Amino acid sequence: MGGEKISDLDEFLIIEKILKYLHENPLGKNEDAIAWKINDLYIIVNIDSLVRKTDVLPVMTPEDIGRKLVIMTCSDVIAKGGIPKIFLASGLFPGDESIDYLLRIVKGIRDTCDEYEIKYVGGDLGEAEDIILSGVALGLAKKLLKRSGLKPGDLVWTTGEFGLTGAAFHYVLFNGRRIKNMNRILESVKKPKLRLDEAKVIFQIATASMDSSDGLAITLNEMARMSNVKIIIEQIPLAKEVLEYAKENNLNPLSLAFFAGEEFELVFGTRGMSEEEVREYFKSYKLKEPFLIGRVESGSGVFYKNRRIERKGWSHFANEWYSLIRKQMSF
Repeated sequence: MGGEKISDLDEFLIIEKILKYLHENPLGKNEDAIAWKINDLYIIVNIDSLVRKTDVLPVMTPEDIGRKLVIMTCSDVIAKGGIPKIFLASGLFPGDESIDYLLRIVKGIRDTCDEYEIKYVGGDLGEAEDIILSGVALGLAKKLLKRSGLKPGDLVWTTGEFGLTGAAFHYVLFNGRRIKNMNRILESVKKPKLRLDEAKVIFQIATASMDSSDGLAITLNEMARMSNVKIIIEQIPLAKEVLEYAKENNLNPLSLAFFAGEEFELVFGTRGMSEEEVREYFKSYKLKEPFLIGRVESGSGVFYKNRRIERKGWSHFANEWYSLIRKQMSF
């Protein structure tokens, strides 16, 4: 058949074309997950996929692969206000793959589910030329958090630092120069964390929420677009290892932070609370304070130091990612 090929468009443009075929749900079509209401609770469901060729670094063990599948699938559930309760996984494997490798991935899934008190209850198994995994997470929520809830005057926060995963991908894929503490950089992709404890607090105070796995630039632009507002970024929390790695490898650390992706931090807005009140709220739950990164104004787009931050980052079917993290942007 003629016409455009999948490889002619990036993932997000393809999704835009698919959305018109979807039925409505309480979260809306263009969201991180889907939801429906039963009595006084919402059931939130998310599906996510992982392909060894494109999503797994050579430094990752089979257990790390299983862990990543759980984290990436459940992160979108908690970003929408849900507590993950049930996890299923399907796996397609080459016929000559070892049973031990398969079972180690399964063990990674089970161990991660146990860590976050999620029930791993089964899935499906089939054959393919590469390892292709899909996870399905079901969670429960009393209310929903959308991308679209920001209003002028809101504060914008995030649960963690940025740039570590970008440094890890650069190091492995581009033979980057080591720094003294490479361990934290590599652990960011080997042992990602689910911000479940923080999410339980965010549910109570947030106006909007989204996870940052597609990249901070994409996340902020989506929240701004869906909310019809402008986000002014004032500071980005960068891990000290990112600054050291970027200096050693002649990279812009802000490019690593904005465009790399594969982080599973929560980006959220608050309204009617001062900076100190938000920080104290987290401290009252014995949680690390979130990072205040910006504010919401009338307008459109995302800006940092008077420069517009493009909606770019990790995308399937597009090959911009490598050039983005190497780009020497002037901020």
